[in-house]
Amino acid sequence: MNAQRSRERKEKKKRLPDIASLVIASLDQRWRKYLKELRRCRNHRSEASVHDLRVATRRLISTLLIVEILLPESRVQKLQRRLKKLFDAMSPLRDTQVQLITLEKKVAQLHDLETLITILKLRERAQMQRIGKRVAKTDTATLGVMLRRIKKTLQPISTSRLKRTVGLTAALGDAAEGFIAIAALRERLRISQPHTVHRMRVAFKKFRYKVEALQPFLAKVSARQLKAMDRFQTRMGEIQDVEVLSNTIRRFMTRRGASLRSPLARYYRELQAQKQQLIRAFIQSAQEIDSYWK
Repeated sequence: MNAQRSRERKEKKKRLPDIASLVIASLDQRWRKYLKELRRCRNHRSEASVHDLRVATRRLISTLLIVEILLPESRVQKLQRRLKKLFDAMSPLRDTQVQLITLEKKVAQLHDLETLITILKLRERAQMQRIGKRVAKTDTATLGVMLRRIKKTLQPISTSRLKRTVGLTAALGDAAEGFIAIAALRERLRISQPHTVHRMRVAFKKFRYKVEALQPFLAKVSARQLKAMDRFQTRMGEIQDVEVLSNTIRRFMTRRGASLRSPLARYYRELQAQKQQLIRAFIQSAQEIDSYWK
């Protein structure tokens, strides 16, 4: 009986999750993907290459969010800030392109949008140029050195059972705190206040990335649940897209001095109604988040 218990204890030790090794492997994989997409964007800048670089940057940053829990050091935050500068530079381009897609479908019924579409296309071109300059200036050698130092500091955690246990507990606790914050933001959602949805979207995005990174340690989180979380986040993104477009139309109307009875004003009211409908539907389904942390 004692021998059996001893074997069970040894097997349990072997099965103990090694969060440091997982994070290091994730950093390696996502760093390679980031470099690949950065080179692609340098060689051929296009909507697709910028989008893929943005996704690769976001995923690398999401792994660093877990690293920051294990290593609350300034070097981790410094690398995050450097990566986020490029990510933030690409975000306005995405907003412009989403607006163009929507307006180009509407222009056949509303010719007043032709001028706005021209303005947005010029803005898109300028944003592409700025991103190209930012990509060209990105110092991957320095970023690589920073990443290697972080990985070296992480390695001792994987060799200590106590450090592995404490690290995993801290990471899971941080994700749990993120869920609690989202649950609180859900109670503050208001149909007439789109910023309440945006606030929840930002918090949920960080929570989702952490859950993705920690999935090997979360037995009840399936691939299906991760897809459901992605769809949940997309619904909030759709509300934000309509909000951004509404603000663009409102500013364009102001500059043109459009009357409240003009076709542009009617389209603006349509967007406002669409936004409220989306928010209402989202609030009704917001209880869904209870299934995202078990």
